[in-house]
Amino acid sequence: MTMSKRAAQNGKPAKSKTALVVEDVKPKKTHVISDIEKEKLKLIAEKAKKMRIAKNMSYEQFALHGGINRNSYFRFEKSAISGDNYTVSLLLKVIMGLDTTLSEFFKDIQ
Repeated sequence: MTMSKRAAQNGKPAKSKTALVVEDVKPKKTHVISDIEKEKLKLIAEKAKKMRIAKNMSYEQFALHGGINRNSYFRFEKSAISGDNYTVSLLLKVIMGLDTTLSEFFKDIQ
C-alpha cells in the first residue's frame, strides 16, 4: 500500500480518491393531511396573509418583525394554496383529538 508524504508523516495510509461513500439513506417520512385539515390550513394561512397585507408589510418585513425565518414564513403563506403545513396540521389533529373546535381551544389564550 502506498502512502502520501503527509500520511506517512502521520503514520496513516493515504485516502483513496476513488473510494465510494455509501450513505444510509432513510426513506422520507410522509405525513398524511386530510382534505378537511387542508381546507382549515388554507383558511389559517390566508387569514394571516390578509392580516399582514392589511398592516402594509411585505412577507419579508413581517417575518423580520415577528422574528420568523423569512423562508419559513414564505412557506407558511404558500400553504394557503397547497394546504401542506405539517406543524399546523399536527395542531389541528390535537384539537380534533380533544373533541373541541379551534375557537374553543384558543378562547382562553391571549
